[in-house]
Amino acid sequence: MHLSAQTHYQAELDAGRFCVQHCPACQKHVFPPRELCPHCGHGALRWVRPRGTGEVYSASTIARKPDDGGNYNVALIDLDEGVRMMSRVDGLAPDAVTIGLRVQAFVDQQDGRGLVLFRPAPAGGCSMSRVPRSGLDAATVNRSLRGRVAIAGAATYGCGEAPGMDDMTLLARAAHAAVADAGLTLQDIDGLATCSVSSSMWAMPVIEHLGINPTYVDGTMLGGSSFIAHLLPAIRALDAGQCKAVLVCYGSAQRSATFGRKEVQSARRLLDPQPYEFPYQPVLPVTAYALAAARHMHEFGTTRAQLAEVAVAARTWAQQNPEAFMRDALTVDDVIAARPVASPLGVRDCCLVTDGGGAVVLTRAERARDLPRPPVYVLGNATALWHRQISCMPDLTTTSAVQSGAQAFAMAGLNAADMDMAQVYDAFTINTILFLEDLGFCAKGEGGAFVQNGGIAPGGRLAVNTNGGGLSCVHPGMYGIFALIEAVRQLRGEAGARQLARHDTAVVHGNGGTLSSQSTAVLGTAAAL
Repeated sequence: MHLSAQTHYQAELDAGRFCVQHCPACQKHVFPPRELCPHCGHGALRWVRPRGTGEVYSASTIARKPDDGGNYNVALIDLDEGVRMMSRVDGLAPDAVTIGLRVQAFVDQQDGRGLVLFRPAPAGGCSMSRVPRSGLDAATVNRSLRGRVAIAGAATYGCGEAPGMDDMTLLARAAHAAVADAGLTLQDIDGLATCSVSSSMWAMPVIEHLGINPTYVDGTMLGGSSFIAHLLPAIRALDAGQCKAVLVCYGSAQRSATFGRKEVQSARRLLDPQPYEFPYQPVLPVTAYALAAARHMHEFGTTRAQLAEVAVAARTWAQQNPEAFMRDALTVDDVIAARPVASPLGVRDCCLVTDGGGAVVLTRAERARDLPRPPVYVLGNATALWHRQISCMPDLTTTSAVQSGAQAFAMAGLNAADMDMAQVYDAFTINTILFLEDLGFCAKGEGGAFVQNGGIAPGGRLAVNTNGGGLSCVHPGMYGIFALIEAVRQLRGEAGARQLARHDTAVVHGNGGTLSSQSTAVLGTAAAL
């Protein structure tokens, strides 16, 4: 009987043996198990037993009350054979597991199932191969589509708390408002781009609810980056004449929903299984981002206070935004002293849980110029994905935003220095630092210094997340559409007290999964064309 790679791996563990795959063609080890070698595509992978020695690449302590079992650690382990896996280190206090610690694997039997754990091992004797890093391919540049399409309408609805409303109601009301903002009616909408965390066929009930008959439909789901990733396919459809007006829309009653976060997590274990991470009980997504933060701090000396500066800057912008959910005062000390969640992140390093709907309307540029609102032109857009699970991310300090950003800026014929603002997906404080680096606003490792001393707050060196971002304004499950809308409001000069004096260009960046999908858009006014 031929077993799947996953089944074979678990069967070996259940028998007390730890194994990984080896490719005889390129001589590289492979984990997690696969049917084909991810390095060369060879199909005859062999099962081999690794030495089981390696070192901790990153680690996080998950904070839990004693009644819930107390604190525990989740770690990423780089095996000496050059593969990485998520696991846990036994034999030490959870917060004593440090990056660089040498460890040795063992198979633990729990309820008849094998699980790979690690214990501290003597230092030295390391012949570890570096985990391969994904390459950068910035060759795909869609310069011919630069400025061919514009955002003609934008709106939010129900941001914060919207009791009594569901996802569809919030989406529909935001959609109606965005279409009206564009000077159109729903009968003018013949293109749709939408997605939902909870429904794989979300576009269908949206079409039904709105009563539209689109000739172009995009239901691609890439997490929070989706609504920025939806731009380029919509631009192609509009430019080709497949449709005339595309509605990009989202709604979520995450805060008010009776279907709670625990139920969502249970459902995701079935609908989006991650069998090589879930057994170690990472609290996703926060654990994944905590591991990235810990590694960035280890490699570059980024401080806890610098992470806190991101949250404080977001709150300062939010205090100028009447739509923002949290506007009370926040200091660096407040962030550092807040309840720990997954070290080094505390609760104030984590995004809000709110309700909210958002929508934008895209038309060809020449049509947008005849509509009521000043057009906001899409100058560049690109999307890049390197992994799904955080344990498969080649380098926790570098995201595929380096690829999506390079391609989007190349399409626009601009770079980071040309941007008047950056609206980036700040689900956690480490996100903003990573994306400022990867998009080219500062060198790798300098993000902490870039944000400190109010560097991204009002009056700082760069205006970042001027609505308050996902940390202080709104975050109903996925934030990308709201970053896009804030950029539109700023570029139109409609941002009220937080309006920037210079507002001709903006970069908008979306993130999905566990730093998994990255999408970048460059927007501009007529002056930037």
